[in-house]
Amino acid sequence: MTPLPPHLLSSIDRINAALEVAVAQPPQATGTLRVCQATEDEWNAFVDSDEHIVRPNFLEWFADTGEIHIIEFADAPHGNYVAEFNYSFAEPNVRRWLKGYMDAKNSQGRRWCPDLSYGPRRTTPGSVLPPGVPIFEDFRTIKIEIGVSQPWGMAQGQLDHKAISVWAVMPGVEYVLCVKFDPDFANAEYKLYDARVSPLVQLAPLPIVAPRTVIQLDGRRILGIPPGMALPIAFPATLSVDLYSPLVWAMR
Repeated sequence: MTPLPPHLLSSIDRINAALEVAVAQPPQATGTLRVCQATEDEWNAFVDSDEHIVRPNFLEWFADTGEIHIIEFADAPHGNYVAEFNYSFAEPNVRRWLKGYMDAKNSQGRRWCPDLSYGPRRTTPGSVLPPGVPIFEDFRTIKIEIGVSQPWGMAQGQLDHKAISVWAVMPGVEYVLCVKFDPDFANAEYKLYDARVSPLVQLAPLPIVAPRTVIQLDGRRILGIPPGMALPIAFPATLSVDLYSPLVWAMR
């Protein structure tokens, strides 16, 4: 890796210092919390570094103002649901061919971090890299955003904005799942965006309720396998994922 120039190295320290001040304030009841000014190069260098006072998936760089904002404040309930939801893809016949990348950033252009992401493994038979995706490590077909303090909406720092304006137009992405719930898990909703729908418009949220709330994902699409080509042995043609069960486990 090419060493960063001194001004970018110092910007990482500056951003972290501003984050220390920001997180010492009471959490926002609504909206985002401005942290500091930063150029896109400074933001990218910060995300690429291993030094984060706040995890990058809780942050967003606003291009119009050149500011970094905290967009998610509910660390504990957010993390609990993310950890439980990740088990949804843990069955051996699924995990063998579909790799979890957690909140891994993209490596090209402005850095964005989902809460969870999944894509085919390099060894997945029949998987084809799409245009604009240079390596399998960047091939993520599913992006997932979890919002507790983040609201629905198309403004910067809101869930639908990131789903429609960022993830759905990123090469290789097939589905964007957004899940939102109260800090006490009392009310939970979701939206599943299909990146192939055009034009992609803001969806109405659907409730996550007992006993199961199931979404379905096309097996070939999430593995990057062209239509008509065989799926790996035992991988489902349609992958069903329950959104309610992780909620129950996260509450415990």
